Amino acid sequence: MVTSLPAPRSREPIFRHPWRAVVVVAMLLAVATLGAVLLDATDTSRVNEAPREAVESVNPANGEILQNAITADLRNDLTGVLVIDDVEVPEDQTNRVEELGQVSFRPGPGTDVVRFEPGPHTVTVLFWAQGEDRPAHPDRYTWTFRSFS
Repeated sequence: MVTSLPAPRSREPIFRHPWRAVVVVAMLLAVATLGAVLLDATDTSRVNEAPREAVESVNPANGEILQNAITADLRNDLTGVLVIDDVEVPEDQTNRVEELGQVSFRPGPGTDVVRFEPGPHTVTVLFWAQGEDRPAHPDRYTWTFRSFS
């Protein structure tokens, strides 16, 4: 008994509608690109970062050793508060020179911080226009210093 083999089938194209595949791939690339852009835009480490010209100087400078007081010299029309290692310096321990836009803190007797533990510390100055109420989300500038005491 002889059985016949089925006739070979003609090969169907991988894509019946190649332009449909191109459109789908292009749309997927567009969605991936949009997702990447949106994720970058939601980087909260840069939210409310201060324009550099709003902060004229800081002491100690970024990465340097604390010698004396922690000071943020803002533009003359700004005021603010210092946040050191995620703790806001109380108003009665903050030194201000309003006319110059300066806000500072000196650790020592009579303050919440007599001295800083050795190692790195982070300072953030939150600031806003003088004469206005503190906004819910003020502008900010962050830097670090080191202490060896």
